[in-house]
Amino acid sequence: FEMFRVEFPGRFFNAGAAEANMLGMASGQASFGKIVFVYSHAPFVTERCFEQIKVDVVESNANVKLIGAGSGFGYGPLGTTHYSLEDIGVMRTLPGMAIVCPGDPVETELALLEAARVNGPVYVRLGKSGEPNIHRKPPQFVLGRGIVLEKGKDLTLVATGTMLETGHMVSEILREEGGLKARLISMH
Repeated sequence: FEMFRVEFPGRFFNAGAAEANMLGMASGQASFGKIVFVYSHAPFVTERCFEQIKVDVVESNANVKLIGAGSGFGYGPLGTTHYSLEDIGVMRTLPGMAIVCPGDPVETELALLEAARVNGPVYVRLGKSGEPNIHRKPPQFVLGRGIVLEKGKDLTLVATGTMLETGHMVSEILREEGGLKARLISMH
């Protein structure tokens, strides 16, 4: 975000450790026709300010995009406050909230572009950073439609979010050690 802040200083706001206020600011900006992206650790941007998401963002169908980083145990060493195990379940209770869990940096870029096109709230759940590229080239990315990375006839592996790397590794092990060809689908 440092480069964005330097290039667009009037469009970058740091709310600090005040996620509820951040969501209020975001929904206010969205009410003036802006597409607003908010970013924090996944449990903070989803659970800590759930009431503001429900009332300020979802009930008004505000064009706010929630970006949650460090999903799962991504920030595990920082303790249970940083675990993000319930975020998908919590966001699924909100009508009209689109949830996207890209599997690698290639999908992340495509997911953010697609989120910007959606008129309404979107939650994009990311890993911690440093996830490897699994895609060799950018795939066709459509919200709600899985991406077939590998074709196989013996079994199908479906991975969501950062589990795509594990799915890819399992697919390789099955092929090399078991002679099985797995179809691998990224269900973002």
